[in-house]
Amino acid sequence: MKKYCVALGLLVLFVPFEALAGGVSVALSDNLVVLDSRHRSGAIELVNLSADPTEYKVKIQEVKDSEVDGDSLIRWAPKRTLAPPHRTVPFRVASRPQSDLPSGEYLIRVGVSARAITPPPPVIERENEDGEIEQAIAAVVPIVPVLPVTIYYRHKMETPMIDAQPLVATPEDEKYLGYFPVVKRLPQYSFVGTVQVVEQATGEVINQGRLHLRQGTKESKVRMPHGKSLLKPGAGYCLRIWDHFPAQGNPDQQVCSTVE
Repeated sequence: MKKYCVALGLLVLFVPFEALAGGVSVALSDNLVVLDSRHRSGAIELVNLSADPTEYKVKIQEVKDSEVDGDSLIRWAPKRTLAPPHRTVPFRVASRPQSDLPSGEYLIRVGVSARAITPPPPVIERENEDGEIEQAIAAVVPIVPVLPVTIYYRHKMETPMIDAQPLVATPEDEKYLGYFPVVKRLPQYSFVGTVQVVEQATGEVINQGRLHLRQGTKESKVRMPHGKSLLKPGAGYCLRIWDHFPAQGNPDQQVCSTVE
């Protein structure tokens, strides 16, 4: 049984991976794409934060034995592209399921590598041991970051959902006020949705963001980090859950607990 603890905060749209030593500063607009029978295509942005052009290469990665490989039915492009300085280029994905494909959730993982296209290294002059001036080429060793992206395709199936349990206070914990345990209804499928913790009486948002539980994960914890809020005796706190991200409309589930 796998358990994951999730401390959620405000969503950060860009997930930067910087490698200043190699002159590379890149980001993804997201690292997760969810496709289904109604939404069979999607895209994320490959972001070049550098002052130089950056070459991106995308390669498929192996999935775990417990996961259902969707390499044969999920298409993606480009495999290689060049982003101008301070610009973005789209990375597009689409599902192409066979007519007899069994219902269920399929996935692929890709690694996005980035390499700055820099000018040739300069020729420098230096004095050798004999006091003579000689020329040398300055060497730059690039760092090539690899950014992971997960792509799900859900074929003819209901959107996976989780169920929340009452709040567990953790007064001795220096980092967290407490947590709401959550359990998947179908552990074999991923969950990608929105969670929000609020004070019941005032509606004050304590914590919110996207919750991603991978295939095979059975349960997790939505934690409430310490901040300006403190658990108040007799006060109620609610966990709101949407089965999609970003959240739209009313939550699909809300569980409220009163602090003893």
